[in-house]
Amino acid sequence: MRRIPDPSGRAGRCPPRLEGERGIALVVAVLALVVIGALVAGTFFAGQLEQRSGLNSLFAAQAFEAAEAGAAVTVGAWDAPTFNALPIGADTALAPGGAALGRGVEYAVTVTRLSGTTFLVRSEGTRRDAAGGPLARRLVGLFTRLELPALDVQAALTAGSAVVLGPAADVDGTDA
Repeated sequence: MRRIPDPSGRAGRCPPRLEGERGIALVVAVLALVVIGALVAGTFFAGQLEQRSGLNSLFAAQAFEAAEAGAAVTVGAWDAPTFNALPIGADTALAPGGAALGRGVEYAVTVTRLSGTTFLVRSEGTRRDAAGGPLARRLVGLFTRLELPALDVQAALTAGSAVVLGPAADVDGTDA
């Protein structure tokens, strides 16, 4: 063995070489790479799962809003000649709509007469992908009742407050 000078002035020996541990650094490095790779893969998977979950929530919300819009549009523009002529228990499906809602979002509405004055408006909203496949569907039901006002008409003109007429108008109370 070769001797090396000792700064303290004492002669020392080199530490013995460890002959049996010759590839341990390579094994530790590979093990560290495997652990780091597993951590990166787990983080990537969790991020991808979070992104898909968020998109699915967005698609479900769009489908729900489309269903609500279909019900609101149908009740707001009530087609009295068509809906009021339905026999009790019958239903009618309206043409799908939703062009104003955006690309891939649509609704389909069905109106069912339940009694003389009660209707069920069912609206199914759908969010579709670019190929036309459904991504999310939501169904909204709305019970609607016709309120028929009781009018007691005793005259040609009945007003609840003062009537203001233009300069060329004239109101005469005699029967003609």
